[in-house]
Amino acid sequence: MNKKNKVLLGAIGLVLLSGIAATSSTFAWFTTVRTASISYSEATVQASDGNLAIEYLSSLNNWSGGSTYDAEANKVTIAGANKVTDISGDGKTFYKPVWTTPVSTASSIETVPTTGSPGVADGFYIDFTVRLSRDNDVDENGLKVYLGTGTTIAPKDPENLADTGAVKAARLAVIDHEGDVKVRWAPEQETEPKYITTGTDSLYGVSGFETTTDLNYKHGEITSADSKAAADLAGFLVADLSKGVATEANVTFRIWLEGEDKDCNNDILGGVFNVNIALYTFIN
Repeated sequence: MNKKNKVLLGAIGLVLLSGIAATSSTFAWFTTVRTASISYSEATVQASDGNLAIEYLSSLNNWSGGSTYDAEANKVTIAGANKVTDISGDGKTFYKPVWTTPVSTASSIETVPTTGSPGVADGFYIDFTVRLSRDNDVDENGLKVYLGTGTTIAPKDPENLADTGAVKAARLAVIDHEGDVKVRWAPEQETEPKYITTGTDSLYGVSGFETTTDLNYKHGEITSADSKAAADLAGFLVADLSKGVATEANVTFRIWLEGEDKDCNNDILGGVFNVNIALYTFIN
C-alpha cells in the first residue's frame, strides 16, 4: 500500500447553467415559484491515488448522458441536462413552499422526495452516490478520506453578479450509507444561517413548520490539514476506511440552492457556478 501520508485523490466537478431571466427581488426564495431553475451539466469523479477507487453507483436524478468510466484515469463522468431550484433543508430532508399572492405567504409547504427511483430529484437538486474503497484487507492499514483544498463552489464568471449571487446561495452535503449528513458546507457564511424543519410554529402562513438555526454547517474556504488530528478536528470527514473499520463506503453528494439564504432570490437567475470536490487522505 502506498505509504504517502496525505494524497490529493481527485475531484467532482459540476457545472450549473441557466438561461432563465427574471425581475429582481429582495425576498429570499424565487418569486417565480417552480418555473425558476438553474440547469446542470456534468459531474466528474476521479481518484489520482491508486489505493482509493471511486465507482459511480446510483442517483436520484435521471441523466440524459448517463455515466461513463475511464479505467486508465480511474474517472467517472456523469453527464446530463438537469435543473435545480430553491429548496430548504439539512441535506437529508428538504421542503419547498407552494407560494400564493403575495409571495410572502404559502398555501402549503411540500416535502421534497429524497428516496425513490431515479427522477425524484429532477428539478430540485443534484444527487449521486459513489463507492469509495481500498483494495487491501480490512485489518491492514486503511485510510480516512476528507474534503480538502480545491473543494469549491465558484462563479463561472466572477464579474457576473448572477453567477456570484448563485454561489452565495449554494449548499453541498455529504451523506453516508445510513443516510446521515456527514458534512454540510456553504462557500460563503450566511449572517443568520437557517433552513426549514417541521415544528409547532407557523411558517409563511402554514402551520406545523418553522426554521431552525443551522449550527452545524461549515462555510468558507476548505484547506487540507497537515495532520490527521487536525483533519479530524476540521470536521470534513467524508469516509472512514481505517484499519479494522471498513474497506469501502458509499457516499452521496447533494447540491442545492438554499431558499432560506438571503441571497436566494431572483437576482441569481441566469447565474452559472461550478462545483469541485477534492479529496485527500491520511493513513489510519
